[in-house]
Amino acid sequence: MAPPTLFNVTLSPPCRLVRLVAGIIGVDLKVVDVKDISKEMKTPEMLKKNPQHTVPTLEDNGVYLAESRAIAMYLISKYAKDDSLYPKDVNKRVLVDQRLFYDQDLYNKILNVFLPKFFGKQTDPSSIEKVNEGLETLNRMLDGKQWLAGDNVTLADYAVAISLSSLDFVPESGIDPKKQPNINQWLPRVENSHPKYGEHLKEFHEALKKLTQK
Repeated sequence: MAPPTLFNVTLSPPCRLVRLVAGIIGVDLKVVDVKDISKEMKTPEMLKKNPQHTVPTLEDNGVYLAESRAIAMYLISKYAKDDSLYPKDVNKRVLVDQRLFYDQDLYNKILNVFLPKFFGKQTDPSSIEKVNEGLETLNRMLDGKQWLAGDNVTLADYAVAISLSSLDFVPESGIDPKKQPNINQWLPRVENSHPKYGEHLKEFHEALKKLTQK
């Protein structure tokens, strides 16, 4: 059986989440780096696989998936040796799901902060304010807790942490998640929860450094 194929952009936070999860659960992905999303993901063949023409896109022996969180859920459900990252118990899983929906909203807010930079535009101050409001919410979610959803690290922790790391694209924004005390304690906990996380964070910062030096 062929390994799952991931259509990927190295610096993309959603792609990074999928690669991280695959690494943690021991799935070897065939990674296809996409150079031009607007062209490569809009071929007739790719549009059949992913009508959204986005990355990440996963192809796994006839299964085609878009959306990083959905892909991560799928990989864990199918390939992980246990369900600690994404519980089978509905009462536990629902909290992970809720945090993942929150993460989608938070990441979209962060996207509105860093995306203008890639088009040579200024970030709207209201976008920065919305991210800071989202961080206040996250800080409340973590009040008195070690992890975002339950008694151990889950997919929710990794998804949110990777979303926050994308703020490194725009240090000039002044947004600092670590100003929130609960986030400040939680982030190192996530980073030290698995060696793969540290490896991916290092890879991201090295790629980001190359990008900024161009």
